[in-house]
Amino acid sequence: MSQEIALEQNQALQPVRTVGIAFVAILAAHVAVDALGALVPATLGLFEARLHLSAKQTAWLLGVGPLCSGLAQPICALLSDRFSTRQLGVWGVVLGGLGIGSLGLVDSFWSLAVVYAMGVIGIGMFHPIGAATIGHLWQTRRNSAISVFFVAGMLGGVLGALVWPRVLILSAGFQWLPLLIAPLLVLAVLLHRSFVGLEPLHKHETETLAAESPSTPWAMVGVLYLSAVLRFCVNVALMYLFVRWVQLHVAAQHTDWGLEAVARAAAPRIGNLNAAMLVGMAIGGTSAGVLIRPGREKWPMVWVPILFSPVIALFPYLPQAAGYFLAIAAGVGFAAMIPVTIALAQKLMPQRTNLASSLVMGGAWAVALLGPTFAEFGVARYGLQATFLATAATLALAGLVCLPVKNQ
Repeated sequence: MSQEIALEQNQALQPVRTVGIAFVAILAAHVAVDALGALVPATLGLFEARLHLSAKQTAWLLGVGPLCSGLAQPICALLSDRFSTRQLGVWGVVLGGLGIGSLGLVDSFWSLAVVYAMGVIGIGMFHPIGAATIGHLWQTRRNSAISVFFVAGMLGGVLGALVWPRVLILSAGFQWLPLLIAPLLVLAVLLHRSFVGLEPLHKHETETLAAESPSTPWAMVGVLYLSAVLRFCVNVALMYLFVRWVQLHVAAQHTDWGLEAVARAAAPRIGNLNAAMLVGMAIGGTSAGVLIRPGREKWPMVWVPILFSPVIALFPYLPQAAGYFLAIAAGVGFAAMIPVTIALAQKLMPQRTNLASSLVMGGAWAVALLGPTFAEFGVARYGLQATFLATAATLALAGLVCLPVKNQ
């Protein structure tokens, strides 16, 4: 009898171990892929100087990330839902490692854009699978679990933003990038093995169909999507504006320096600003996931972006040292509601959680390519101050469009 009891206990504990291993593997993969994703935004000036890119090419290169990563997410989510598989997330890690690791081998704008697109497509493929799986594993605490997933990505982004500029300013920095490929392949194998023991996606779909509303509330989903688009546009626009803001200061201090010297001196500072912004994103995402109870999402989604929008307008008026604090506050302002939005979208579409996650993550992220494009246009036509102000107004608008949201 004692052996039977022990066997039952072991069978009861096995899913817990399996879930725990999968949880850790997903978080580790999220740290890794978001660290890869931070490489180009944090070192944009170095690529610009190395390959002699124009301002428009630099802005478009920054837009390649959101576009390709964002489009990959809903496509990957639809295929994952259709074939009830998580393995596309594994292949995303592989593709991300191959693409970003190959950036050190490119010698022109077009080869850079193609290789970078391949890498961010892989990064995009991972995200809806990771977010949906985390939501499945911890359905009773979905907001908190997705916040942990979100913060893992921010941690990877911070590490990438701090490390990559300091590596690539070294003489052999670009030649070291292909060394990233091998550890990413190992991580993909570990992620694959962790997925094997999980119950298939279709079981979750079957269990949630009974709770599905007669029709998906697409109007509400559309509001969440629009708000996410505006927040992500602010995010990517700031990545571009940081480059111009810091390089402007460095060039003013060293009027005899060329573009490459300015880019090398500015790169660590730009990386620091991106890291500070990601820290703010992590703080905001964690706080919102823990503090906002399910069913009370509306007013935080409205007020947080509005209240934090003025800090973006202050950038050109304060010293760069103060910029780090502003970057943290800006990160809180546009990112605090991201995990809450993901969780709310999953509740609105319980039978399509991969698709729900991808719409407000990748689907919105794809449109964020407009952020650096409009930022480049604004700087060229109206100047840095006016463009920071317009970016602040965009964040405030992201809060206003959430007024039709209804608490679930």
